[in-house]
Amino acid sequence: MKVIELIGFDDFEVETIEDVKRKMMPLADKYSKIFGTENIQSFRLAIETFKKDGGKDTHELTMSINTTKGDFRVKKQGWELLDLVDEVESVMERQIREKKERELKQREGRNA
Repeated sequence: MKVIELIGFDDFEVETIEDVKRKMMPLADKYSKIFGTENIQSFRLAIETFKKDGGKDTHELTMSINTTKGDFRVKKQGWELLDLVDEVESVMERQIREKKERELKQREGRNA
């Protein structure tokens, strides 16, 4: 697989970016095992931060994986960046599992 692209993280502290990278590396390994390294075309994590009047910043995090077997994309909003990484990963994992289950049922239906 190519590298994990982090988009929109320029305004974050280096320590926060390193924390995000540490969370992403095991995911990259997991998805490489699921799809095969050669089948992953891109793996991106993009963030957009919204300033709230007098309040905390709100982040919108988008994780996308483009593969030869399909494209997957998850978007979530929240205040805590590292919690958001966990949330989008959980939804991404569910999407991938559901797609694999649908494909398996289709193959079983054709073989019946």
